[in-house]
Amino acid sequence: MPEPGLEVLGQRPGNWQVLLSPKALKSIQSMGRSGNFGPVEKKLRDLASGSWSYCLAGTEKQRKRLQVPLATTQCNSQILILWQIDVAFDDTTQAESQVVKVWEIGTKTEILQPIDRIIILQKSYSIEHVTRCRRRPLDDAEKKSIPTLFTGCQDTAEPGATVEALDIRTVDREVLEMANRFYTLTEPMFRSVLAHDLLGEFPFNLSGDETRIILHFDTSSLILGRSGTGKTTCLVFKLLAKYAAGSAVIQERLPRQLFLTRSNELASKLKDYINRLMRTLAASSADESEQQERELSLPDVEDDEDQCDTIFELQDGSFPLVYTFDQFLELLENTIRNVDQEGFPTTDNDGDVQESERSDPSEDGHPSWHPSGKADASRFVDFQSFKLDYWPKFPATLAAKLPVELAFAEILGVIKGSLSSCETLKPLSRNEYLQLSSRLAPAFTLETEKTRVYDIFEKYQALKLHRRESDGVDRVVKAIRAMRENQRLKDYLGASFDEIYIDEVQDLRCLEIELLLSMVNDPRAFHFAGDTAQTISQDSHFRFQDIKALFYEHFATEASLTNQPGLARPRLFMLAKNYRSHQGTLGLASLVMEMLWDGFPDTVDKLEPEVGQIHGPIPVFFLGCSAQMLASSDTGFADRPKQTLDFGAEQAIIVRDPDTKAQLQAELGDKALVLTILQSKGMEFEDVFLWNFFTDSPCPGGWRCLKTKPEHLDAKRHAGMCSELKHFYVAITRARIRLSIIESDGSLAAQVANILDQNASSPLVEVTKSSDPDFLRELISLRSVSYDVGRWSDRGQELMQRKQHEDAVICFRRAKDERGETHATACIAEENGRRQASLGHTGLARSHFRTAADKFVELDLAADAVRNLERMEEFEEAAELWSRKKKYGKAAPFYEKAGLFKHATDCYHAVSNYDKAADALRRGNLADQLVAYVAENQQHLSSNCFRRHSRFCIVLLKQEKLLPISFVLAIKLLGTPDEQESAFISYGMREQLRNLYIEQRNVKKLFLLHFKAGELAEALKALDNAAYPDSDDSLVQVVQRAYDYFFAGAIVCGKDSDHDISDIVRRPPSGPAEVVIQRISEWITTHRIAAWGRKSLMSEEFERIEDGLVKNFLELHLLLNRALVEDVEQLREVPFQALQAALNMAKYLSSSAESCQNPLALLLTGVLKIEHKATHFVLLSWSPLRAAASKVRTDEYPRVATQWLLERIASVILTLDTKTIPELVEKLVKSYDIYEGKDTIKLVKITAGYHYFEGMLQKLGVQTLSLESILSTIHRSRNPTQARSTDGTAEDYDESHIQAACKIQRFWRHVYPRVRQERNLMKTPQGRLIVQFRTICKQYSVSEDMRDLLTLKGFELHERHRIQSVAAETIQQRAVDLACTLPQDQFETVNEVVDRVHDIMHTLDNIAADISVDRLQELAREELTDVRIIFRTVDDVLQKAERDIPEVRKLLKTVK
Repeated sequence: MPEPGLEVLGQRPGNWQVLLSPKALKSIQSMGRSGNFGPVEKKLRDLASGSWSYCLAGTEKQRKRLQVPLATTQCNSQILILWQIDVAFDDTTQAESQVVKVWEIGTKTEILQPIDRIIILQKSYSIEHVTRCRRRPLDDAEKKSIPTLFTGCQDTAEPGATVEALDIRTVDREVLEMANRFYTLTEPMFRSVLAHDLLGEFPFNLSGDETRIILHFDTSSLILGRSGTGKTTCLVFKLLAKYAAGSAVIQERLPRQLFLTRSNELASKLKDYINRLMRTLAASSADESEQQERELSLPDVEDDEDQCDTIFELQDGSFPLVYTFDQFLELLENTIRNVDQEGFPTTDNDGDVQESERSDPSEDGHPSWHPSGKADASRFVDFQSFKLDYWPKFPATLAAKLPVELAFAEILGVIKGSLSSCETLKPLSRNEYLQLSSRLAPAFTLETEKTRVYDIFEKYQALKLHRRESDGVDRVVKAIRAMRENQRLKDYLGASFDEIYIDEVQDLRCLEIELLLSMVNDPRAFHFAGDTAQTISQDSHFRFQDIKALFYEHFATEASLTNQPGLARPRLFMLAKNYRSHQGTLGLASLVMEMLWDGFPDTVDKLEPEVGQIHGPIPVFFLGCSAQMLASSDTGFADRPKQTLDFGAEQAIIVRDPDTKAQLQAELGDKALVLTILQSKGMEFEDVFLWNFFTDSPCPGGWRCLKTKPEHLDAKRHAGMCSELKHFYVAITRARIRLSIIESDGSLAAQVANILDQNASSPLVEVTKSSDPDFLRELISLRSVSYDVGRWSDRGQELMQRKQHEDAVICFRRAKDERGETHATACIAEENGRRQASLGHTGLARSHFRTAADKFVELDLAADAVRNLERMEEFEEAAELWSRKKKYGKAAPFYEKAGLFKHATDCYHAVSNYDKAADALRRGNLADQLVAYVAENQQHLSSNCFRRHSRFCIVLLKQEKLLPISFVLAIKLLGTPDEQESAFISYGMREQLRNLYIEQRNVKKLFLLHFKAGELAEALKALDNAAYPDSDDSLVQVVQRAYDYFFAGAIVCGKDSDHDISDIVRRPPSGPAEVVIQRISEWITTHRIAAWGRKSLMSEEFERIEDGLVKNFLELHLLLNRALVEDVEQLREVPFQALQAALNMAKYLSSSAESCQNPLALLLTGVLKIEHKATHFVLLSWSPLRAAASKVRTDEYPRVATQWLLERIASVILTLDTKTIPELVEKLVKSYDIYEGKDTIKLVKITAGYHYFEGMLQKLGVQTLSLESILSTIHRSRNPTQARSTDGTAEDYDESHIQAACKIQRFWRHVYPRVRQERNLMKTPQGRLIVQFRTICKQYSVSEDMRDLLTLKGFELHERHRIQSVAAETIQQRAVDLACTLPQDQFETVNEVVDRVHDIMHTLDNIAADISVDRLQELAREELTDVRIIFRTVDDVLQKAERDIPEVRKLLKTVK
């Protein structure tokens, strides 16, 4: 970035600096609008280049009176330029230089008018100044004039040295305007005029002192100067110079500058002024559209709707940022709240702010929340609130005779916000405050006063806490603490601002300066301007040395590290030239400041004496004047109407305190404006009457001690003189023209007048006593000689802005401004209401508020009316008022407070604040309207808002708390298709999930959806004309299984089947694997022949079916069908292969550890396995187990199926044995070689000896019959053809019978007791789990250590996993139930519980597979160490879950 220079504020068009008077500037702007500026522009450029053509101006008599010649340059036949050579500071050469000063541009008549005024002004020129102006300029090679440079000239002169001939009493206002500021002619000025820019603003011509201040950027700056010396001007142009220098570098980011002041009015004016200056300087060309943009009114700094809510929202285009300190503090507070709740943006390497991605609530468990961004200003305690709401509540013994203004200042500025509080951020203790030096706290010097003030402070703190309010210091402390505790926040703020400019810094407290210094780490970035003589504001105790101390503390380390000690000490600049006051007043003011410095050097900064541009009347003491004399209108002026002798709007009577004001105002009535010194601070009047300042002085001895040298004043003994001198200085500097000091008792005032004149080279005051013959006449002659209604109205508006409403009423009455008077009385009514409310008089307070509200409505001041309605809690009326004004964004919150949430939503929607509109419906529990609104405005809602509300709507949908008409809309709130799918699955919304898959044409997922629900017909229809990849083996297997169960169901149900296989057969899926086609063909054949009954098993078509699942299904299905079996007359009618298949199935089910997962067994019983490796089963509609499994968990369906098959096999055998038991035994014996004699034993063992099966065995007689009876029964029942076996003799056959019978008896005597014990174990899930683990160990012959590990540790882990899973599910359900009962603003607090439980359950699900039976069966074949590692990992996870679940349960209890 280039070094800032004043050339960046606009390039001059030539070597000569051309200065335009305000009147000349207005003339060229007018010519630009009329299109006559072309010739004038050319001549102005000629003047700037030194190419002059001119004639002398004025008459011969005028030319003789001129000390510096005036010239005219002809632009065209009508327009001339009136100018002269003058001397001014040139910022380019940094020296005094000749300049061209243009007085007027216009017609011949117009340019002759100001000549006489210029003659008056030139009388104030010094001889040296005239000599330099008249020196002939040099010529360059082109014969153009070159300005002469001068050295050794002071920019300011001694007081009275150069302005004696110019007296404010002898010149008019236009002369004063001509004597003040001039504007430098620049290229931007030409462009602005040519563009017809009505809002163009241009830089002043600056003095040498001002230029040096503006161009100093090596360190921070402290600019000291009294009121009217140009401090604010220096700050503004300093800001613009730096900004313009940054704008000159294209690739460099523009400086982010912050300009702060206390006054709302000043901030508004400065924002407007800076924006106009910047726009004028930046304009290179202007077309019609740009002109239209220029003519738009600039946003008012007080309009909240035009301000950013947080610093995050600030863009480069937002700068320079002009705020009051309170507005900036609110911005900072909103930012800190955002940081606490949402996280905040970070900065990249280039310093650009980039917003961090906000977390999805479903991911991190912390729902995002959009704050309103606006702090509640009604909860802040300012002086007005302190005076109206707090002060009346303090005991009279404490508050009596204590000025409320000074008490408030003492509390905030000394006790809470002094330099000593910057480190601790705590108020002073009582002892610390009482021991504080009177120089540091001069407002209250007596210990009794300090004790009362501290008592008030303690009561104020307690009351403020009770009212849940905070004052300015509380807010600053909170902000400082936030930055100290959050380095990331501090770094972000440091990247958000490059420079801070503070005007009227004396109005800030030390803590506030500490806050600003903490924000920016650059020791060159701070520029302060202020006046310690003005530090009697209502809440400030300021000293520049406090700034220096704080500054050094912050930047001493950096200054030392960089070896630049100056960085820790801001450069001090002083301004002495006063542009608003004359020397007659400034002489007395300078003397008072010298006394203040000599007597109390710690309370004020030493400055050079102020110098005025012109001379004026010295202050006059009127001694011995009563209030009646001041109010009298009997003067003997016969030539003046009576009303002209009243006080005017530019006149004010200033008194010491409110009591004196009340007495004098009662005497004067509405004749004059009476203000206290504190009330008058910041105001200016042409004439000021200071009433009884010395008569009522509490320190008469201190004034008398000023007879000696001020440095001999005993500051401790006369500590009150510090405040007295400051008050006197403020009163003096309120006057622009005349100051009259009127005293009813002249004894002390006369002594003071003598003291003031004793060391002065010329009189500083004049004394008039009541004994003088013309005393009254002279006194009354000071009153206004005109009655300007407009000025009275303007003065009333100024007082309204300062909240001095009683005084404003007087002004409006004098102006006959009924609207203004009504406004002021309405404000007074509001203040009275607040005062009565603080005293607990609710009825009276409400009456005052109603009066105020009605008056504000009458005046069409909605904001003021609403404020009073809000105090009365008439929220609906306030909302309706804003609605009638079409201020829907302001109406909405009041509708919410009134409980009219639908109205609030409509208002938010009208201003496109869609997030708040949805929030209002949620807070009003308007569930159906919320669903409809979120669905219709999804594209307008922020992502976080949409996510929050859509998730809540889904909960309502799940709990069936929505009307049917809202159901469809709620589905739209599920976000992306993936999110919709996930939510539908989580909440079991199959129909919506089905429709989603249909819309997406996702055949695979649609098929699986129906398949997992057991809806096989729908699943297979979903595959219609849809191809699926042959390479997807898992899908091929699932499709094949679907066909298996579909056809099986069709066969089982027979004619009663609702399975329409015709569509399935006619429209098979395209592109299936070959195995599926083959299987479909087999099923079609099987389905056709199944109708033949048991004869189908003997058909040729059955024989042609390949051995496998389909063939075995038909065999067993027909054999296990009771209706078919009961028709059998003889056992031989049953095909032996069918009976053999049944026995094979019985053997498999009784012997295999995986028997429960047998595909044929599951198919026969209608138990559909959903996933290949999972334990999720579905019971189909045609399953024979539906009655038996109604109260069984789904993972136990295979066990029930096995039990049912074994029972059915046994039942079929018994049914076939109705004719003869021996025939059945014979069958068993005949197949003994095949089944190794174990079929019956295993059959009983695996079924755990259930009672009904025991009964079947008892029917066989194996317990009661002896071996002999069994054998004899067999022999009797056997016919000759069966006497011998096909492969042995009769004896062998009998021996086989004996062996079989022995095994059966051995089972009942020795094995059955153990089987019964195992049966009891199988009654519980834990017992069945142990049996499974034992079976695994036995199957793989594992070692003893492995067996113990599996059966003991494995069982323990399973049990712990089950217990934690049940606990987590319970907590989750309770949290969801609780969420639906909470209001919306608390609904988010339950999310943390839900999300944490979700994480726990997800973790438990992950380890479930590691300890499943299938997994342990695989691990049993591996090394022992592998199992131990897995178990150790599972154990760690379970331990964490066992710790987390109690914490979550406790958190849930806290939420409830």
